[in-house]
Amino acid sequence: MSTAGWTCCHWVAVGLCLVAFVAASLIADLIFEQVPHLEDEVAYLFQAQVFSVGKAYVDAPFRTNCFFAPFVLDYQGRRFGKYPPGWPALLSLGVRMGSAWWVNAACAALTVALTFRLGREIHDPLTGAVAAVLAATSPFLLILSGSLMSHPSCLVFTTAFLWCFRRTCVGLDPKAWWSFAAGVMLGCAFAIRSFTALAFAFPSGLYALWRLFRRHEWKRLWFMGLGFVPLALTVPMFNAIWTGDPLLSPYVLFWPYDRLGFGPGHGPLPEGNTVRIGLGEAIIAVGRLATHLHGWPALSLSFVVLLFAFKPRRFWDVLLVSTALSLILAYVLYWTNGDILGPRYTYEIASALFILSAAGIVHVGRWTREKGGWQWRALCILLVSLMIVDAFVYLPWQFERYQGLFGITGQPKEILQQADLHNALVIVRDDQGWWDYAVAFSMNAPTRDGDVVYASECPPWTERLLEQFAGRSVYYFDGQTVQPFAGQSMP
Repeated sequence: MSTAGWTCCHWVAVGLCLVAFVAASLIADLIFEQVPHLEDEVAYLFQAQVFSVGKAYVDAPFRTNCFFAPFVLDYQGRRFGKYPPGWPALLSLGVRMGSAWWVNAACAALTVALTFRLGREIHDPLTGAVAAVLAATSPFLLILSGSLMSHPSCLVFTTAFLWCFRRTCVGLDPKAWWSFAAGVMLGCAFAIRSFTALAFAFPSGLYALWRLFRRHEWKRLWFMGLGFVPLALTVPMFNAIWTGDPLLSPYVLFWPYDRLGFGPGHGPLPEGNTVRIGLGEAIIAVGRLATHLHGWPALSLSFVVLLFAFKPRRFWDVLLVSTALSLILAYVLYWTNGDILGPRYTYEIASALFILSAAGIVHVGRWTREKGGWQWRALCILLVSLMIVDAFVYLPWQFERYQGLFGITGQPKEILQQADLHNALVIVRDDQGWWDYAVAFSMNAPTRDGDVVYASECPPWTERLLEQFAGRSVYYFDGQTVQPFAGQSMP
């Protein structure tokens, strides 16, 4: 089928981009209530706030306990988030516009568009449109896109990298700037999630090296490196700014065992991470993908498998599968599975899986139509049934599961805003750990000089805290009510 010209499939893709944006925005508003629920989100939002005021870091508070948030580090007098700078920098654009939660919603829409485009070019417009449908209705894509996690933005750039990379490899004389663009996209992904970007690009890198040695296509590889290296260097550059050492990862400053590899010192267990543990987690991640990717219980990867029952098998489908396996197996090296919000360490292969699933559906559909009879009708009934299960069973169950995650809701934010405080210091009760303070912390100016400053309860240093903010009205917030502070923790 020709891929030239504008077809009805393109209009479908445009509509699905809008659907994905609206759905992710509603999830951010109604399910996550526009407050961070994970430690990662707290740190990302904090660093984005720091970038939004034109700083790389802010001064550390006099005592970490009074303004503690996990994965926000106080090191050598500096306060910064532990993660690479790419996603906080992108998120800071939303912070400056007062719409931080829309950034990932926009990433969801872009992912749908890029998935359609890549699926269309590898196969045909129909496959691209089916892939876009699968993306726009995917619980995996939508739920994470309603959060402040870095994965949705990384997915945009890894998908864009694949699209640009493919264009460097097709045609008799593809433009060199597609190679440069592929490098830029991969560099952006590296600045967001460094290990993920390298693992994702590994099969493509091997193919590029093969073309270099077999066809002497050094020019394309050169331009790709020219696009990649400057952006990738932002990671060690910010490490140097934050820690004084470009090779010192902020990850290990919070948890010394938070590193890749096997053996003691790689993970919290005495024996550390092992190959057995890593492979077990990889198998579990694939099993979870089999349901969570499309919301089809145990069947989400079925059409990926069925695709390869048909001949001829396309090289780019094989590359997509290789890319998926590369990322899944790479995380065998990491000591934790990232099982909140789905198997999120596999998130960046979602576009590849959408395209492979769509290609499988289209191939099976054409085969059943050629056979005639009941097979075509059975396939249609199956697909409609699966979409209904996703929309009316699986997605609502996921919404219920993640609403109020860890007991964090938007209610504290609403109460504190309705209190209409000015020139105030609010001391927040801290009974159960950082969860009590997470929402209030995210409302702080990163420099702790806003109209209202929110501090965590830290009894040994309360007097010093009050001295630091002398001249402000002081209140105590117990999670439900805001009361004048009486000089000691309220009951």
